[in-house]
Formats: sequence, structure tokens, C-alpha cells
Amino acid sequence: MSELSEIVHPLRRDVKVLTMKLLSALKDFYTFKELEEILGIPYQMLWRYTNFLTTPEEGTAKRLIQIIKEKKLVENTFEKNFMKAKDLSDIWSIVKNIGFLDLVAFETLELLNGENIDGVLAFPEESGVLGAVIAHWIRGDVCVTTKSVSLGEALVEYFRDSSMELDFIAVSKGCIPKKGRVILATLLLNNKELLEAALTLVKKGGAQPVALVAIFAVDGDWERTIESLGLHKYKIFKYLTLSR
Repeated sequence: MSELSEIVHPLRRDVKVLTMKLLSALKDFYTFKELEEILGIPYQMLWRYTNFLTTPEEGTAKRLIQIIKEKKLVENTFEKNFMKAKDLSDIWSIVKNIGFLDLVAFETLELLNGENIDGVLAFPEESGVLGAVIAHWIRGDVCVTTKSVSLGEALVEYFRDSSMELDFIAVSKGCIPKKGRVILATLLLNNKELLEAALTLVKKGGAQPVALVAIFAVDGDWERTIESLGLHKYKIFKYLTLSR
């Protein structure tokens, strides 16, 4: 648990704005009455905070974040949502909720712990919305891998898919911030070669990969794999064990 003096936006943004954004995400999963009881703030004021009509005092904002952490509101929200994920087909019903992705972005800020970040590389293309939400929270750029760019104007990296067929991901040249610090973000980790390809794209773009965020991962010793690739800051929110 961070001390109050340390509860600031990891990228030095206004803690008051951070608190309003966090409350706005939580209201997708808790009623105002529930939040009033947990946080000790009248629901009318919480409504004004979540609609950005009133800004909390800095002391109030810090206290609210501390209570949210102590009561594990974010963790409990993840746990309840992840209970729905029994198979790969279930993940889309979870990640379609922007409030959920906002909470993932908040946890990404916690992971970064004050590091300055210039951009997010989301891979593959389906992870674009996750990358955009994280980029919005860190106020950085977002770059999404695709297969629809002109290969002559793109950075390209190849990998083998689950059927061992050769595939590729690409980004437009200039999309990755040169000499920047980049987070890799994906909805699902299920292919080591795809992860390696995304990491290589960041380096080809002249940037430094500093962290990885994945909402789901399928089986495997991903911690060892990720660290072997030189990434020591990472967060996997949920492992899925698929029936054989």
C-alpha cells in the first residue's frame, strides 16, 4: 500500500483528475449507493465527481484513492468479471466494457510507478482499443499493428501462427516514437513468436520497450518467457487454462 504522500498520478498528472477518472470507471460496476457506503462520500457528490462537474480537493482525492486500494475495489471488480471467462470466446464480453479497460489502464499506471512513457504499441489489431485507452490515461501516443499497410511504407515482422503458418504484423513507419519509451499491450497472450515480433517492431522503430500489459494469457510459463525477452515490468491479469 502506498503512503498518502506517494498517491499521485505516476506520470505527475493531477491526482484530482485521476480520482475522478477512477471513480467514473468504478461506477460501471458499483451503484452510487454502494460507493457512498464504501467511500463515505454522499452519492450526490460522487455523481458530480464522476460527471466531472465538481473537482475534489486534493486531500479528498488522495483519501479516496487510499480507500479504493484498501477496500480492493479494483481487484474485486476484476475478480467478478474474470469469473465469466471460461473460454477464449468469453473474453470479448468482458473487454467490451470501457470502464473495465479504464481499470486496466489505472493498474498499468500502478505498474509503471512513475516512469515516463511516450507511447503504447497494441498487438495484434484486435487489441487496438486497449492500447488507445491506456494511451489516453498516460497521455501518450498509440500505435496499433495491422496487416493493411503498404509493406513498402511499414515496419514488418514475421511470426508463425498457431497453425505454424507464416504470418506478419506491421506498423507504419514513424508510428512508433523514435527514442521513446513504449508499453506493449495486448488482450491475449497466446503466441510467443507474436510477442517477440511485437517487441522487435518497437526496437526497429528506434524505441525502448519498457513494459508489457496483457489482460489474458493462455497456459504456458509466460513470466519466464517475458523476462527472457528483457521485459521486467509486466502484468498479466488473468490466466486461462483451456480444456484439451
